[in-house]
Amino acid sequence: MLLLALWQILSLSGQINPLILPAPTALFAGFLSGLITGELMAGLANSLLLISLAMVPSLIIAFLMALGAYRSPFINRICERGAALFHPLPGIALLPLFILWTGLGKQIIVLTVIHSVLWPFYVNTRAGFREVSLLWLDLGRNRELSEAGIFFHILIPGAYPYILSGLKVAWARAWRAVIAAEMVYGAIGGRGGMGWYIYQKRLFMDTTGMYGGILMLMITGLVVDRLLFVPLERGMQKRRGSSIGSA
Repeated sequence: MLLLALWQILSLSGQINPLILPAPTALFAGFLSGLITGELMAGLANSLLLISLAMVPSLIIAFLMALGAYRSPFINRICERGAALFHPLPGIALLPLFILWTGLGKQIIVLTVIHSVLWPFYVNTRAGFREVSLLWLDLGRNRELSEAGIFFHILIPGAYPYILSGLKVAWARAWRAVIAAEMVYGAIGGRGGMGWYIYQKRLFMDTTGMYGGILMLMITGLVVDRLLFVPLERGMQKRRGSSIGSA
């Protein structure tokens, strides 16, 4: 609060250029204006829709790749080489190729997000499977668990911290990729997401609106963390403690 008060005083005294950093009250007013007009919520909904369209298939594919790599040395060699090649490659760098291959449309942003999500989730999930103790697996076999039982009661709980970590990284990478792609490409089908919203505000020197868009990104990240990741982490901590005992 003291920092906000100092920021407000310096802004009112003219010590801070409002085009660079508006006063807190002006930022709040710009954020509130975006909510009232519906621009912020429309942009957020459009970006989240693109992320959803990309994350579901990419998470499924990455999980199957990690499971296949865990089961088969041949698949493992292929996936590991693919990860070494493509994991460091920024998704936004592939945007021109996606435009060349598929034309303009929302599919280019979806493909960009798929690339950005798939590899970090694969790498973390694969690492999680590797860290599952052989003692746990032997214990499950000694108790005559089926392959499905070992998978659900031992392998998944054992690898879950890595899977959850990969999911967090995948979400962050997806959010960054969709915002960057929207800034580069712009509106899709007459509708722009949060990246386009922020870019437009910067283009027309609406600094308060631009900061309002950035604030919305931060709030969205906090909400997703509190409503999705924190419950998943707490729930699985309890589940891991009883998974083998209840098998």
